Amino acid sequence: MKIGFMRRSTALTVAASLALGMALGISTAAQADHQWSSYHWERDGIDPLIITVADNHVAVDANLPEWELILKSVVAGWASGADGGYGGLHFGTIDSSGSLDGNVPSFNDNYGDTGWLGIASIWVTRGKNKHITRGQSKVNDFYVTLAGYDGFDQIEEWRAVLCQEIGHTLGLAHTAVDYTCMNTEDRPLRYETPNAHDTEMLDAMYAEDHGSDGGGGGGGPCKKKKNKFCAGAIGVSRATWAEHYDSEEAMFDAADAVVDVTVMSSAFSGLIGRSQGAVPVTRVVLRVEDTLSGFTRPVIVLEQTRGPSLEIIDDPGYVQGDSYTLYLRQIDNNTYRTVNPSGRIRN
Repeated sequence: MKIGFMRRSTALTVAASLALGMALGISTAAQADHQWSSYHWERDGIDPLIITVADNHVAVDANLPEWELILKSVVAGWASGADGGYGGLHFGTIDSSGSLDGNVPSFNDNYGDTGWLGIASIWVTRGKNKHITRGQSKVNDFYVTLAGYDGFDQIEEWRAVLCQEIGHTLGLAHTAVDYTCMNTEDRPLRYETPNAHDTEMLDAMYAEDHGSDGGGGGGGPCKKKKNKFCAGAIGVSRATWAEHYDSEEAMFDAADAVVDVTVMSSAFSGLIGRSQGAVPVTRVVLRVEDTLSGFTRPVIVLEQTRGPSLEIIDDPGYVQGDSYTLYLRQIDNNTYRTVNPSGRIRN
């Protein structure tokens, strides 16, 4: 399996982002085994399999213009492996010659105060053998220079975020193990590369060619399918959040408002970002039943990164009639977001 790097030099279009997994299990042993569900690429007789990472990054902010170098460093880290490769995964550089297409397009943009640093998404086939057919990543450089978010103006932080995004396209989830970018429990996000256990995981997932029977391996995405995401494939997404709290008390202190609410309506309201790189936004109207901290008002609006083409697993859609206690961060006059997914407690 070879991972390639594609750079696009012309005006970019952007696709949805690739997936972040959560730590699996409760015990230390379970957390160490961090394949994301059973997701993997289908090799199906192809050796070496070439997975291309397409560079669709631009310098949105002068304080962090080195996206191309960051991505190259991240891809090289995943492609090298402890013994020169993960089960046949070797590094290769591919010039995209202006082509956007790749197995894993990767993007950045200023998406605003969404609460997330990066979103990761993969498209997987339905049924027992969930093969990855496409992976995409997005990072939100709104947080590069925003006052109050220490460390996000550092290249090292963004290497850690993007490293995790690319790791998820290969089928890895979060882990509590140190010294790997798949760890999101430690802040700042200081681990910029995979570790030896990531190597072991990918070796186990991809070392043998199991064909199309659901074993390890990957595959050129949807070779004989008309739809580039594969007919019948579904998307799954997660996010890396800008804020992290160790206790409900700390989250309470950090919130601009804490309220008990009932969902009045939830509807797709538009896109934010450039062209195909835009992320969908859903507008949620909430009736305030009780104010525990902060403002006093009867109705508020919450903006959530979600829409027809994207739903984040750890921040699912709101359903009319549901009740929550929300820990909110104000982003506009009467518009809010939860401080992170933990700031949404169902009543």
